Amino acid sequence: MDVGLEGKTVIVTGAASNIGRAIALAFAQEKCNIVISDIDEEGAKLVAKRVKEYGAKALVVKTDITKPDQVEAMAKKAKDTFGSVDVLVNDAAIMQIAPFIETTYEDWQKMAAVNVFGTSLCCKAVLPYMIEQKKGAIVSIGSDAGRIGENRQAFYSGTKGHVIALTKGIAKEVGRYGIRVNCVCPGATIPSGEAKRGFWKDAPDIEPPPEMIKQYPLRRMSKPEDIADVVVFLASDRAGFITGQILSVSGGFSMV
Repeated sequence: MDVGLEGKTVIVTGAASNIGRAIALAFAQEKCNIVISDIDEEGAKLVAKRVKEYGAKALVVKTDITKPDQVEAMAKKAKDTFGSVDVLVNDAAIMQIAPFIETTYEDWQKMAAVNVFGTSLCCKAVLPYMIEQKKGAIVSIGSDAGRIGENRQAFYSGTKGHVIALTKGIAKEVGRYGIRVNCVCPGATIPSGEAKRGFWKDAPDIEPPPEMIKQYPLRRMSKPEDIADVVVFLASDRAGFITGQILSVSGGFSMV
């Protein structure tokens, strides 16, 4: 299905692995110009190779999204290379699984730096270009943890709650410029096949325990491609009257 994205410039943060990788490849299939932004330059280059196999253009920009100067330079390079910045997908994030009482201030700082400030910096960097164009779309990857809270992920849940609120606030500010801002909230996501890199790079195909699967009405865990398909839709003209929305893509794990 043609969703009207061919030739659009799409920045995907955290694009070297897992969900971000699947998102970059899904946009590549729509013949977009893909800006692969990640601190993992080696992984980003592998994704760029796959993007080009789909007949799309790729630009690798090694970026630490906790650094304002690097984020601004990444957005400028995207604009200078492809002539526009049409879509931003905020996927880069870090998570720690541990009881809240066992986490430290330093742990919180690391998660906040990427999930809270990094996401905010990326939005701020691309918005001037989108406002000038009077069009654009931002899709941030939140989490069901940010909607309902999650055991052993308390501070992480809070950072994703920020992403959700940030989405709504920015959407109200920039809608007048034709810019749409939405958020996709996955549940637990299990990569498979070539999507495995980073944390999962040495893992075999993972079979979650039955008691975990029972928490999902559709009786399976999500795959990165499940998330990617929804992100592409929200960034496309097919979703042209959707903004400020928070959509769980989690097989029914969260129904709020």
